Amino acid sequence: MSNSQQLSNTLVHLWVFNHPLHGISDQIKYFTMSLNQHGYNVSVGRKPLPDALNVVIENFSDATSRTLINFCRTSGKRVAVIMTEHLDFIKNEIYIHGDPLWSDNDYMNPVTQVSRIKNLMDCVQYIRCFFVLGDLPELLNINDMFPGIAVRTLPFPEIKKLSQADLAKAKNPTFDLAFTGVLTNHRTVLMKQLEKEMSLTYPGKFVSRKARNTINCSARIVLNIPQRKGWNWLSLMRVIAAFHSGRATISLGTVDNSKISACCIQLDISEADWIDGLREYASQWDITYQEAFKNYEDMVASFRRERPFPQDIFEYWAITDRLS
Repeated sequence: MSNSQQLSNTLVHLWVFNHPLHGISDQIKYFTMSLNQHGYNVSVGRKPLPDALNVVIENFSDATSRTLINFCRTSGKRVAVIMTEHLDFIKNEIYIHGDPLWSDNDYMNPVTQVSRIKNLMDCVQYIRCFFVLGDLPELLNINDMFPGIAVRTLPFPEIKKLSQADLAKAKNPTFDLAFTGVLTNHRTVLMKQLEKEMSLTYPGKFVSRKARNTINCSARIVLNIPQRKGWNWLSLMRVIAAFHSGRATISLGTVDNSKISACCIQLDISEADWIDGLREYASQWDITYQEAFKNYEDMVASFRRERPFPQDIFEYWAITDRLS
């Protein structure tokens, strides 16, 4: 039996004990789709599975890090960690979200920043590898912080394109724009400006994926608004979620050049006519979606050639976890 045949019988389990499900639903969908499309069986649950390769999503407290450590000690297993935050090591200094550690902001306060990093470090000896969904976060020089832990990419999943008939059913969305992110000062200012010019729907709270998709479908365009000025990364999960709803995403004030930028229009909000440009895209929302989706398909194919699925890490991991 070949290694690939053996691995097809090896279960990969996403252990989501340290998150509310509604907060990671997009990461779960990306992970399961990417692995399923490469022949892997995936389960998701609140408890670890001793007969599977266990994967967790970063974000540990003192309590949840102890839970992970206790499981690994008693089972003799290691876990892979999906990294979600922009964590870099530049000139011997830790950066989070592009700023030095301890920088104050209204998205993640310094105490939370330090706690997340400290609790991740506590788990280091029980981590098999880090996974990145697509090409973000970059994790610059992360091996200088976590020596010996491999960083591997899980390729973008293929997504079903909405048919012309499906788009025709939604010919007259109720709103021009939809936004479903957590509010920050920067986002609030921009949204108030937009509401004077266009119709905008926003749930006002964190909602489930199903509710979020309903909101996206009620609008012509999905917005990506960065947490603050100078935050240049696109929200990969927001762009992909919009595609699932048959919508394109337009980002306000970012200059991201990551792979997903090929599929997301970025508007320079320092230009006087940027709202006119946004209004034009909204008026042709179905064409905007089709063009963005074509770019996504092309990007996915190119990315898979550049960074093939990391089957080797799963083969090695199955052996060290005594599943092979």
